[in-house]
Amino acid sequence: MQQTLGSSSTDVLRSPVSSPGRSLTTLERQVIDRSATIKGWGSDLDPARRPGVPRDKAPQLGVELLYPPIPQQTPPFTIHKSTEHGRLTPVFGTSCPPSGVSGKIRDFAYKYSEGRLMRWLGLMVADRVNVVEDLVSDLSRGHVPNIPREMGMRSELQYNRAGFYRKVGVALGCTAILLGAWRVMRRR
Repeated sequence: MQQTLGSSSTDVLRSPVSSPGRSLTTLERQVIDRSATIKGWGSDLDPARRPGVPRDKAPQLGVELLYPPIPQQTPPFTIHKSTEHGRLTPVFGTSCPPSGVSGKIRDFAYKYSEGRLMRWLGLMVADRVNVVEDLVSDLSRGHVPNIPREMGMRSELQYNRAGFYRKVGVALGCTAILLGAWRVMRRR
């Protein structure tokens, strides 16, 4: 049985429920259903009893007729949107435009649907590439970033000492492996 406007617990199912159990009779449903004793229950079914109706201008018209249309913002550069959506929202943010290699990777990633692994892997790779691009950009302008401070290492050491030492150990281990591989490659 589908829920319809004005349906109640006295409605009877058209066909029996196919399950290992049994369906309730109308009398059993009336005993279990306490909706009649709850003040305001089902007020959304009848527009005359809806508490928000005085605030609703005209619920039967639909929102597109109640409010003036929002003019579409024109993007000054590429704005990525999901393939599941037909068009951009009327207003959108433009604080971080895609640029460089990371922007090209994002262009590639946004060609895939949100349910595809390639999309999310591409976006993750683009984020990592963007970090390297920003680091190179900082160094080219003569600004040496304070990486320990930006990573919050002082707070990490103060509040999560074991985690801090674990991260330092992993970083030292990775550095040792990379240096060892570099030395082996240099000897050849």
